Amino acid sequence: MALKSTSLFWRTFLLLMLLLIITALGWLQSFRVLSEVPFSRGVAQQIVSTVNLTRYALISADADYRPDLLHILAYQEGVRIIPRDDNDHWTKLVSQGNIPELIESQTKASLGENTIIAGSVNDQPGLWVSTTIEGDKYWLMIRDDLLDPPFGTAWVWWAFVAFLMGTLGASVLTQRTIRPLAELSAAAKKLGRGEKPDPLPENTRTAEIEAVNRSFNHMVQELERMESDRELLLAGVSHDLRTPLTRMRLEIELADLPQETRDAMVSDLEQMESIVNQFLAYAHRSKQPLERVDLGLCANDTLNDTRMRSKGDVRIETSIMGNLFVMAHPTELVRAIQNIIVNADRYGRDPETGRLDLNIQVLRQGNDAVLRIGDKGKGVPAEEMARIVRPFERGDTARGGAKGAGLGLAIVGRVVKRSGGKITLSANHPHGLIVELSMPLANLPDEKPVLEEQTAPADAVLPKDKEN
Repeated sequence: MALKSTSLFWRTFLLLMLLLIITALGWLQSFRVLSEVPFSRGVAQQIVSTVNLTRYALISADADYRPDLLHILAYQEGVRIIPRDDNDHWTKLVSQGNIPELIESQTKASLGENTIIAGSVNDQPGLWVSTTIEGDKYWLMIRDDLLDPPFGTAWVWWAFVAFLMGTLGASVLTQRTIRPLAELSAAAKKLGRGEKPDPLPENTRTAEIEAVNRSFNHMVQELERMESDRELLLAGVSHDLRTPLTRMRLEIELADLPQETRDAMVSDLEQMESIVNQFLAYAHRSKQPLERVDLGLCANDTLNDTRMRSKGDVRIETSIMGNLFVMAHPTELVRAIQNIIVNADRYGRDPETGRLDLNIQVLRQGNDAVLRIGDKGKGVPAEEMARIVRPFERGDTARGGAKGAGLGLAIVGRVVKRSGGKITLSANHPHGLIVELSMPLANLPDEKPVLEEQTAPADAVLPKDKEN
C-alpha cells in the first residue's frame, strides 16, 4: 500500500525546524571553535601559574615544613608532586578539538620546550606537567577539571528554551503560510464534488494569495454561470422536444399501421425521450444538502423498485449489509443505483443464454461503504474502462447494442463524487463487468453494520455468515 503523501504543513514545518537545528548546530560549532583559543590560553596560564607557584613555594619553604606544604597542596588544591623517572610511561593529553595542541604550545612557551603535558602517567589519568625543582625532575599533577568545556550546564536549558520557542514560532509561521492554501484546497474539493464553495477572502495582506483567491472566485462564478446557461438551454430544448414527441406518439397510436411497424416507431420515440431525460439529469446539478443514507437499504429498495426479481430470465445473488450510512442525497443515490442496474440489464446478459446473472454486494471496507454490482456479460476491455465513465462515451464497441447517450455512468460518477467517493470498474470472472461505488462511512460510534439480506439462485451455495 502506497504511503500517503505528507501534507504541505508538515513538510514546511519540518523544513523550518531542520533549518533552525542546522543553524543552531552551526552557531554552536562556531562558538566552540572561536572559544578554543581563549579557553586554551586560560588553561595554559593556570597551568603555568600553578607550576611556578608550587615550585617557588617548595624552594622557599623550610625543609621541616615541606611535608605539610605538600599535604596542603594535595588535599586542598588538588596538586600532587611525584619524582619523575626516565622510564615513566606517559600519554598525550586528549581533549576536544585543537585544545590539547594549543595548551601544550602556550605552556611550552612559558615553561620551556622540554616541558611535557601528559594525559596519564604510568596509567594514572590526570593533567600531568613535567618540571624541575633544584635540578631534580618531578611530575606535577593538576586537577583535570581545568579541561572541562567552558559551557557548563546552563546552555542545555537555554538550548531547550530556544528549541521550544523555535518550534512554536515555526508552527505559527507555517500555519499562517499554509492556511490560505488549505482554504483554497478545501474550496477546490468542494467545487470538485459539484458544490458551490464559499468565496475566498480577497483582502489578504499577501499579493500572490489575493490574486489567486480573486481568480478562483471569478472561475467559480463563471462555472456557475455556464452551468446555469446549460441547464436553461437543455431545459428549453427538452421542452421543445417533448411536445412533438408526445404528438408523434399519439399520431402513431391512432394511425392505421401494422403492429410491428407501430412497435418499432414507439420504441424509437421512447429511446429519444430516454436520451432527453438523461441529458436533463446530467445537466442539472443538485444543490440539495446531503443526508445520512443507509446504503444497503437504499440498494435493496432500488432493486425491488426495478422489479428485476420478477423477471424470469434474471438470476440475482445478493449480500447486503445494513447500518452502513453514507452522506448522499437519497434521490440521486437511487438514480445512480438504477443506472447501474439498467446498464447491467441492457448490456450485461450472458451472450450465449441471454440470461442476466446479477451479483449485488454492500459491505464495509476500512472506512468506506462499498456497493458492488457485477454481471456476466461480454464485459469491457481494461483499456476502455476509464473511457466509458466519461460523459457521452458509450461501451457499444465492447458490449454491443448500446442505444443510450453515454451519460449513465457519468451521472453515477457525479453522484458518488459529490459524496466524497469514487466509481471503479473491473473485470468479472470468467467474464463480465463489476461496477464498484466506494463512499466514506458516516456511521455513529454505536452503529455497527449487520448482514440484512443474503440470497442466491437456487443452484448456488450460500457462504457461511461472517461476523463483522
